[in-house]
This record gives sequence, C-alpha cells and structure tokens, in this order.
Amino acid sequence: MNWVELTDEDAERLVRTITRAKDYAEKMVTFQSGFIPPDRRWLQTSAHELYDELSPREREVFSMRIQQHTFPIIADALGISESSAKTYWLRTMAKCAKLFVSPNKL
Repeated sequence: MNWVELTDEDAERLVRTITRAKDYAEKMVTFQSGFIPPDRRWLQTSAHELYDELSPREREVFSMRIQQHTFPIIADALGISESSAKTYWLRTMAKCAKLFVSPNKL
C-alpha cells in the first residue's frame, strides 16, 4: 500500500472539515432535543435554569457523574479530593431536586 504524505494545506483543510462536522453534530443533538412533547417541555426549561445556577466545577462533576464516572476518577481528573467531588455532586443534586417536580402537577 502506498501512503501519501499530507501537505500542510491538506492537513489544515482536514482539521477544518472535522471541526465543522463536530460542530454540525453538536447542533443536531441540540436541535433534536427540542422535539419534546408539550407536557414535558418544562423539563427543558428547568434544565436551562439549572445549568445557569451551577458553578463551573459543579457542571464538571455533574457531567462526569452522569457519564457513570466514579468519584475517585472524577477527583483525579479534576485535581480535587474525592470528598470534594462528592460535595459538588450533593450540591448539584440539591439544585436538581426542583427539576423533578412538574409545575403542571395534577
């Protein structure tokens, strides 16, 4: 098999194309998440409000935890203690509590 070396121009073009594709995929996920039945749309609004309320560190811990990372892994990745990771998670869960109460409760 013959391998062809990429020129700098080709490499830059490839990086731009990959970046564009990632951007498109991210926008599609966001767009598709908008297709929510009317009786569940309050959850999306609440999620936006929660995002704004969380500190940057709480968002980092939350993001990693919902991806099934353990507290020791989260702590190591973020350079914090396991106890701190758990504290950030508990704060986040307290702030999330309001998400699970529909304003349209029967």
